[in-house]
Amino acid sequence: MTPQVKHFLDTWHAAVRERSQAKLESIIAEGCELHSPVVWKPSADKHYLLHILMGVITNIEGFAYRQDWIDGNEIMLEFTGTVDGKDLVGIDKITLDDAGKMARIEVLIRPLNTLVEFAGKMREHALRYKPEAANG
Repeated sequence: MTPQVKHFLDTWHAAVRERSQAKLESIIAEGCELHSPVVWKPSADKHYLLHILMGVITNIEGFAYRQDWIDGNEIMLEFTGTVDGKDLVGIDKITLDDAGKMARIEVLIRPLNTLVEFAGKMREHALRYKPEAANG
């Protein structure tokens, strides 16, 4: 693991644990692409991405990472939690740029019944920041 990847992971895990938007912001590149399971089109708006990430770690009860896989600048993080009492398992697939900042994140979540519940909560959260997200 390179020092950049280690720094990213240490900061990412601390940011999630502490629910720190400032720490997340420090490790996300401008123009970072978010590929979400709840919208069709990816977004490259850093401030919207921060809003969504903060919504994820507050809307998933007991949100926690349980395993990391690293291959160069590619990172996969497995997470768990619950949404309205329904168990959830997901993967964050993250690509870092040459500076060690997140340039792309793709999120995968299962099972479907929990994803549907989560999508409703995240839609409400997204619309508070970006009303046009209702069309995406």
